[in-house]
Amino acid sequence: MKKIFIFLFLLFLTIETTLADNEVIKLDEIIISATRTESSLDRISASSVIVSEAQINSSVANDLSDLFNTTNIVQTTDYGTGSLSTISMRGSSSSQVLVLVDGKRLNDSRNGMVNLDLIPISNIQRIEIIRGGQSAIYGADAVGGIINIITKKPRNSSIKLSSNIGSYGLQSYEIEASKKIKSIGGLISLSRTSSDSDFPYKNKFGEELIRENAEYAKRNVFTKLTWNILPSANLEISANHFYSDANTPGMIGFYTPNAKEKDKTNDFSLNFRHKLSPIASYKITAYDRYAFMRYINPTYPYPSDDTHKTNSKNAEIQFNIFNNTNYPLVIGALHLNEKVDSTAVNERGRQTYSGYAQQEIGKELSLKGLKRVSLFPAIRWDHYSDFEAGISPKIGFLASFEDMVYIRANIGKSYRAPTMSDLYWPSSAMTSGNPNLKPEKSNDGDFGVQLSLLNQLDNIRIRFGTSYFQNNITDGIQWTPTIGGKWIPNNIAKINTKGIETDMMFHLSMLDIPDLFRINSNYTLTIAKDSLGNQLIHRPKHALGYTVRIGTNNLWCQAQGLHQSRRFYTTANTKWLEPFTKYDFQAGMERRILKDTKTGLILELKNAFNADYQLSADYPMPGREWGFRLYFGMEGE
Repeated sequence: MKKIFIFLFLLFLTIETTLADNEVIKLDEIIISATRTESSLDRISASSVIVSEAQINSSVANDLSDLFNTTNIVQTTDYGTGSLSTISMRGSSSSQVLVLVDGKRLNDSRNGMVNLDLIPISNIQRIEIIRGGQSAIYGADAVGGIINIITKKPRNSSIKLSSNIGSYGLQSYEIEASKKIKSIGGLISLSRTSSDSDFPYKNKFGEELIRENAEYAKRNVFTKLTWNILPSANLEISANHFYSDANTPGMIGFYTPNAKEKDKTNDFSLNFRHKLSPIASYKITAYDRYAFMRYINPTYPYPSDDTHKTNSKNAEIQFNIFNNTNYPLVIGALHLNEKVDSTAVNERGRQTYSGYAQQEIGKELSLKGLKRVSLFPAIRWDHYSDFEAGISPKIGFLASFEDMVYIRANIGKSYRAPTMSDLYWPSSAMTSGNPNLKPEKSNDGDFGVQLSLLNQLDNIRIRFGTSYFQNNITDGIQWTPTIGGKWIPNNIAKINTKGIETDMMFHLSMLDIPDLFRINSNYTLTIAKDSLGNQLIHRPKHALGYTVRIGTNNLWCQAQGLHQSRRFYTTANTKWLEPFTKYDFQAGMERRILKDTKTGLILELKNAFNADYQLSADYPMPGREWGFRLYFGMEGE
């Protein structure tokens, strides 16, 4: 830690040279996902976090997994650089967290998961994270919470070029162009990332080896078109193509020297918004998403060549009524059509019809400091063609004291849909799916207190909050052997999760420099037990993360730390991954060449003290890594 403080102190001495060219940093306090409409973070009952565009730009990360692995905002289970990376919130499994892009689902109906390694951050403007069950608003798979990725929108004429270079052959290139002409705007982003990923690691016997057959290459094309048809109506069309060609080395002890995985996704979406009056509006959304995955492993004795294709089509209409009043109401209906063509489950389909409603019932008060009380009742009905879901209710509570102290509480029901593999895995002598499965059911609740001093103190912004959460899951889907040894999934698992989340934000402004010094930190205590009282695998009991940043837009440095306690990787809790702590450092500099032209450099040292750690058993993570990003941008009117 001494090295960190020396580094920060030296940079602080240089800040005065950049005062004249400083720009204001605007904190983004508006969130959409929690209530399906724009709300302030201090006006919602759900425990929520925003990863801003500034935070994303301060990183040299190329994908969502890389970004999340430096923080404790959410926990990840990573199977190695360029390979599978999944997410967990409040002790949930990866298939119990719903991941959205601009509101459209990414969870694969075949296996229920989302691979964070396949989500580039080049086209991400911000990320909204809502903790706790959200099936009353978003339906299936939102047991632990949701992550909504908000993509970039066209701005005034601009172009940006950037390049990342890093350890183990990492190379990344991106070009982004945006243009607005009167009522029409367009944006296009192209990116490519590749790496050899041949980093050293130690096996179980302490021998240092090289991670072989781990190289990957990814490319992404993203476009968005906006048209303000009327002052009150807006049309937005976006399309995205992603392709990944990655080798998969396997786990320690079970090396797969020739295995490969190819992934491809094509997305097309349309959003139309129309404001009918100051208090009423509606939105129509439609999207078509195609995902392809092929895994090839010719290695004896278990050669395989599996192909999985998934197609999702969605149409949704949402009405916002009584806007700008104390009783805003959101109601909507949607239809989702999912098709799977897989060498594992053959051709399968699923139709979903849903309706939902949520209202804020608020009252302004003046009782000994109590200024406002709000209730957030919500309910959703889902009908599936291949299993029964039903109704998911929820209610939230928020009390505001002098716009400084907030008390939050939520209670509701959520569920996870059985996957196509759970239902339709082909019958053999060893395995079989179960078409009679019911969805996993969850009863969850939380209670929290938050202190928010955003405008009360000169030059200082503080937000501190802590929450207790509990989640009881019944009818959990678990694959177990029958008397004859055949493995079949059944609704038998019971999981009880409870814990504490604490978040802290401290921002200091001085010398007319907004946010000269910033600290963001979070701590999570998670006790996730199965019916036998054992901690669920890969769930750390204690997890801590922090970010310390000092500087201006033109010259800054940042230190990040992540700690996780031991994580069991056997259900009987007989084996575990050792605790680890790792530190990442970034420093950046930006200069204007001309009035509308700027260039910048970001340097990064990841895992600076070379911690030996794993996020998934027998899948090593890299040691110390370096990287830097060069970027050049032009902006016009």
